[in-house]
Amino acid sequence: MSRQRGMALITVLWIIMILSLVSFTLASAVRGEMVSANDSFDSERAFFMAKGAAETVYYGMVHKTEIAGDDSPIVKENGEYLFPFEYGDVRVRLDTGAGRIDLNGASDVLLASLFDSVGVNQETKNRLVDSILDWRDADDIPHLYGAEVDDYPENRGITDRRLTVPRNGPFATVDELLKVKNMTPEIFYGSFFVDPVTRTYRRVVGISELVTVSSGSSRVDVNEAPLEVLMALPQMDLAVSNEIIELRAKKRFSSSEDLLSRVLGMNGRAAMDFFEYGSVAPTTIVARATIRRSGATRTVRLLFTRTQRLHFLSLTPLIYQRIEDLQFGRWQYQ
Repeated sequence: MSRQRGMALITVLWIIMILSLVSFTLASAVRGEMVSANDSFDSERAFFMAKGAAETVYYGMVHKTEIAGDDSPIVKENGEYLFPFEYGDVRVRLDTGAGRIDLNGASDVLLASLFDSVGVNQETKNRLVDSILDWRDADDIPHLYGAEVDDYPENRGITDRRLTVPRNGPFATVDELLKVKNMTPEIFYGSFFVDPVTRTYRRVVGISELVTVSSGSSRVDVNEAPLEVLMALPQMDLAVSNEIIELRAKKRFSSSEDLLSRVLGMNGRAAMDFFEYGSVAPTTIVARATIRRSGATRTVRLLFTRTQRLHFLSLTPLIYQRIEDLQFGRWQYQ
């Protein structure tokens, strides 16, 4: 009898252990689903926060009104607008295009540094750099790790070279980079992950946020480049990049000599070969929202154009003034 009771007790204990294991597994799964759902919701919330902030800045520019002031919760610091929200904040800056790396002008060294900055591995980086060079050059001779017309499966059966890829010419849009062999949506758009230690929501910036096809330069304007672009240049680090941003907000850099004299940490850095010091009127509003609880971020770009017209005040004598008008262009979402 005692033996039967012992067997029954062991059976009960096994059942309890199995039920406990099932309960633990279900609880973990539910927690995982809740985290995923919350992260997705926070991403959407960040999107609408960023879009609203960008529209507010554009409205202020169109109507020539200052949106930051004593009676406004909006703060302007280091050349950026800071919008405080209940769940996080949005930083908004103006962009010229000259502050990003031009796909059509960047050297292989600059392209390699660009992919290094977003954590692309060595093999993929080599293939992407050479594939970009092959895309924009005029011949069908591939670079060592590159890709020409015969390396793209989508070209099979197409006899008209005008309908095949690569272009064998300059990139027409940034989105065209998605067609380049070895490019992935994760590298292009960026990726999201939950840090297993801190359980915070993080994002790896996408290449699409760092490049342009409109600057027409092989260099980057040191006075316009955001932090992520500065960090994408050869031999740059966070401390020096932040120092550049802080100092240029007080006074723009006028030359390489000016930069070296004010940012001592730039001496001897390879990035000096990739800076220019022009001054171009911005045509893009970039808004990046961050949710405080999860760390989720979203970035939107509002593109606009500038046109000038003459406003005549008097015909005799002839007196007029030039007035600049802004026209909304389109949105870019990341």
